[in-house]
Amino acid sequence: MNIQQQASPNRSRGRQGHTPDMIVCHITEGAFSGAVSWITNPASRVSYHYVVARDGRIVQAVGIEDTAWANGTTTGTDNRSNSHSRLAQVRERGGNANSYTISIGFEGRSHETAGSLAPAQFEAGVWLIGHIREEVARIYGVEIPAENIVGHADITPRWKPNCPGREFPFEEIRAQIAGGAAQDTPSPWAQAAWDWASRNRITDGTNPHGTPTREQMVQLLYNYSSSFSHSS
Repeated sequence: MNIQQQASPNRSRGRQGHTPDMIVCHITEGAFSGAVSWITNPASRVSYHYVVARDGRIVQAVGIEDTAWANGTTTGTDNRSNSHSRLAQVRERGGNANSYTISIGFEGRSHETAGSLAPAQFEAGVWLIGHIREEVARIYGVEIPAENIVGHADITPRWKPNCPGREFPFEEIRAQIAGGAAQDTPSPWAQAAWDWASRNRITDGTNPHGTPTREQMVQLLYNYSSSFSHSS
């Protein structure tokens, strides 16, 4: 997949001695273009590392080796305090959670989607999280475990209790990242379409999560055309 670069000035250089070992998912509460515009506006003072559109487009605004301003915590007693986090590793570490997290904003509005993802957005999100884990392993020699894919509400539940939303597919994402979903099994939302394509010999029924080459796409279109021209 392609990642478009649109650098944000809203970042801190480096990681202040920390290693990023958590991926935090957010809902943008607005359209993709508006979210990208907001996090690249210096007046906003906020940012994500990445934003994923509902149609699967991905923008990177902050590099993995730098700190985005997405889910900061405090050591005080306010709503952003580390002491309120649902996660022991956040409560125990202290300091600002931005230093050891990588944030992804998923396009959506709570009152419309409750955090659920469109099919293309889900696939792009799974791919992106896999890419982030590979990059962190390459740069820092650390593997981000599937259980460290969390929501903003896990970091600051009193500050952002509905981010990314009750319908966000954490379990399915973690299962795919951890290898819990077999590579030859399509995602639940695609099962009916996959079965239909297999029955009609448009696809051979293998590698549902693979990214097709141009020649494979042409072959699929040819199979589709042949299948329905023969049946008519």
